[in-house]
Amino acid sequence: MRKALRAIALSAALTGLAVNFGGGTAFAAPVSLPDQAGWNDARQHVVTADGVDIAYVELGEAPETAVGLPIILIHGYTDNSRSWSLVAPVLRKELPGRRILAFDLRGHGASDAPSCCYGPDSLAHDIAGALDALQIKRADVVGHSLGSMTTAFLAATEPSRVNRIVLASVSTSSPPEATAWLWDNVPALPEQIDPNSKFMRDWYANPTPVSEDFLTHERAESAAVPHHVWMGVLQALTVLDWSKLAPRIEAPTAILWGDQDALFGPETQDKLRKTLPKAEFHQFTGLGHNFFWEQPEQAGEIISTFLKD
Repeated sequence: MRKALRAIALSAALTGLAVNFGGGTAFAAPVSLPDQAGWNDARQHVVTADGVDIAYVELGEAPETAVGLPIILIHGYTDNSRSWSLVAPVLRKELPGRRILAFDLRGHGASDAPSCCYGPDSLAHDIAGALDALQIKRADVVGHSLGSMTTAFLAATEPSRVNRIVLASVSTSSPPEATAWLWDNVPALPEQIDPNSKFMRDWYANPTPVSEDFLTHERAESAAVPHHVWMGVLQALTVLDWSKLAPRIEAPTAILWGDQDALFGPETQDKLRKTLPKAEFHQFTGLGHNFFWEQPEQAGEIISTFLKD
């Protein structure tokens, strides 16, 4: 009998099947996690019905063997799917068998960069289109910053597509101080931004240490984002207030925030608590806007626990 079970398990591993032996499911090996140098080669592409090419990276169980709802990860302003590389090992360990996809929003990473449009409404429409093309009907969605605003739009306008949402480093609108700093800097950025310039180092500053290998790649890819994308997002965020859509969000929600967030301060979180009164709220003491880069293990465990419920 043991020989037979070993043979079945071996066959499953070779063919990519999940096998249940009565005491639980033994999953085939998940897709290989790319390192920082190999991230570009790991990107895949899907084209929406509107013709927008969206890049993504598979970070969990292979799609043909995955169980449960997929998990969609959406990055922030001028980041890309790499933004989730530090927390991905925690998510796949804590949520075995789940398919995990990190997308590049339009204009970011390896996705198309059309001349228009870069508000969370358009970005959410792209994500819905990508899910359609991938035949994903329903998913858990985790967003960061601009990606959180996009997640909120998706949950409010496509409630049947969204099971649970995690909003990391989010605000219902861009605070005046953050907006003013961006307007003071972004319009004057050159077409070819130096990834090691003071602006880029300030843009990616964190209260506590973050992997320099990761940050070097992140700054280089952010610096390569076209100027019209920087401006398109900034213009959209300047007039944005998605709080009026909040009552349409049906999905259970968790809000994660670092109390040293230089963009979204405590007053934005007070408004969020009133806007989404049923949401869970998790504060990361001493961490900043990119808290899940600073403490990926802690952040990943909280996200995983919420998505397991």
